[in-house]
Amino acid sequence: MTESADWSVLTPDVMALAGRAARRIADGYEERLTMEYDDAFQEALLILATKASMVRECLDDPELGLGVLYHRLVLDLTDLIKTQARHRARHTSYEAACDAADKWRV
Repeated sequence: MTESADWSVLTPDVMALAGRAARRIADGYEERLTMEYDDAFQEALLILATKASMVRECLDDPELGLGVLYHRLVLDLTDLIKTQARHRARHTSYEAACDAADKWRV
């Protein structure tokens, strides 16, 4: 069962961390046009809010801290992007479908 969203964990430091993780994802997948920065940032905020216990665990334990939280967030965003890319690969784009239909017209 998924945890409900707890937006109170989105402190300024956590928001900045989400921005850095989103930038890494957007820049890392830029050539594949998989996810733009704004979308990655929104997804990062959703992940952090729905995994509030993970955020608190990292912030409460000095051995984990923001570094581990950043690492976990990047992994979650990467998993999300790969899942979305697999789903998109199974679908034919509208443009490709139109091109295919044009080939069969007489």
